[in-house]
Amino acid sequence: MRTLPWDTSPHLPWKVFTVPAEQWAALPTFLIGEYVIIACAALALIHALRAGRANRLIWAAALIAGTANDLIFMALPVVDTFWQAQATIMITPRLPLYIPCVYIVFLYWPTVGVRRLGLGRWPAAALTGLVACLLYAPYDIVGAKFLWWTWHDTDPAIAERLFGAPLSSSLWVLTFTGAFALVVDLVLRAKSVTHRRFIAAIALTACFTTPLMTAQMFVLQLLDGGVPGVAAFCTGAVLYAAVSLAGRRTALPDEQPVDWLGRGAAAYLIAFALSMVFFAPETHSSSGVHQLPGPCGVSESDITGNTRDKYLCVDDYAEDYTFACATPPTHGVEWYTVCGKEHANYPAYAAVVSGLMLGGIAAFFATFGAKGPSIRRPEDPYRAPSHHGRSAVGRL
Repeated sequence: MRTLPWDTSPHLPWKVFTVPAEQWAALPTFLIGEYVIIACAALALIHALRAGRANRLIWAAALIAGTANDLIFMALPVVDTFWQAQATIMITPRLPLYIPCVYIVFLYWPTVGVRRLGLGRWPAAALTGLVACLLYAPYDIVGAKFLWWTWHDTDPAIAERLFGAPLSSSLWVLTFTGAFALVVDLVLRAKSVTHRRFIAAIALTACFTTPLMTAQMFVLQLLDGGVPGVAAFCTGAVLYAAVSLAGRRTALPDEQPVDWLGRGAAAYLIAFALSMVFFAPETHSSSGVHQLPGPCGVSESDITGNTRDKYLCVDDYAEDYTFACATPPTHGVEWYTVCGKEHANYPAYAAVVSGLMLGGIAAFFATFGAKGPSIRRPEDPYRAPSHHGRSAVGRL
């Protein structure tokens, strides 16, 4: 039995809303991360509403394409490799409200930031993927270490990990965000974005981003024998960097004002670094849906065609949690408690997340913080003035 992402599962003891004080006692960093991410998604919405129809399209597409991708990967048994912790606001037992907001953060912010630079289509898409990795990596490391979710124990696709985060996760962010930015750019080069085209563009983004990502990952992971690893991610990052550096600015020379959204990115990154530095994972515990425990050694195939254990073997597993604060689950029980594990190398974790914070802040201030060339063109419909002195973009 599996709980699908849209199941309300009344047999499970989940709650739509949990009192923040109760969450703070069990998962304090998760409480911080949840509301920081929701606030960042709200900031992105304010930014999109003020910036015009193009940005509104990017925000809506990020929400829908990202959430659809998450639901697909949770629903398919061959790629069902992660289980979200119980947040203070849950939509279903497996889908916290903050997860759609995560997609807004790492899709909207890099996309609109890089578009300010006036690069061509392919260089902009490649650079967007790289910047998204800087934004996502601290979240991936902190979240895995502090039990914001748990991974499948033996799936080869997520077995190669760096500081608890699978390299396949970083490769996914690189290729998914790059594909998203590419599809968005194709849409936004239309001469006009009517209401009908706006809706069609969101549908196209939702339908094509995941297949484009899957195609890239399929090719790159061949370098690691069919599963994503060091060679796949490094090759992908180098190729994306080469494409981004090959581009030339195609915009007009007039300048844009400094964009305040870059400061929000800095606050987001600082929050993750502080969580890693000042909190102890062994004080965290997560009660919720996790990998189904069962008999050891029962095999099945995953999406890559490789073999993994179907069940969590409670007596023999290698995940970054323990059952020290709870009773180990019995076979077939999907709702149970896992306990955080003390750092094996705290200085390394603190240094890596802090370094990613600094790199991410530098990248976002380079895009949002500096006065760059405008991406406007004479025929750009997003800035076309109305007959009443207002932008035509002001009405959606």
